[in-house]
Amino acid sequence: MEKKNVVGSNIRKFRLKAGITQEELALMSELSQGYINQLESGKRNYTQKSLGLIANALSIPIIEFFREDEEIPLVSEKESTYLKKKSYKKEFIQILNGLPEHIVEHYLTLLKLEKEVLMKNKRNILQK
Repeated sequence: MEKKNVVGSNIRKFRLKAGITQEELALMSELSQGYINQLESGKRNYTQKSLGLIANALSIPIIEFFREDEEIPLVSEKESTYLKKKSYKKEFIQILNGLPEHIVEHYLTLLKLEKEVLMKNKRNILQK
């Protein structure tokens, strides 16, 4: 008998309904994209803390993750587009490796500030 992944499926459903990617949800919940992926696919168990962070990021009550009453679409148009995106992480790291340390530190500071602004904007949007 196959175990149902109700919580993971519902996380995915609410994420797609919000129109955000796993990476965006990870940023908003301060979890990793890999962890979100593993929760959605049922490869990893959730904790009360992680569900609280995700529920807060999506502005929904935690209890919604445990409902079994709705069908979940297999792949949304936004998700299939996201899956086709090229990963720039390796290229980004290669560029950083060729720069002097003080410039790398400068860009790291800028990235941290960008992340803070992005998370603040996402929270404001979800609160409306």
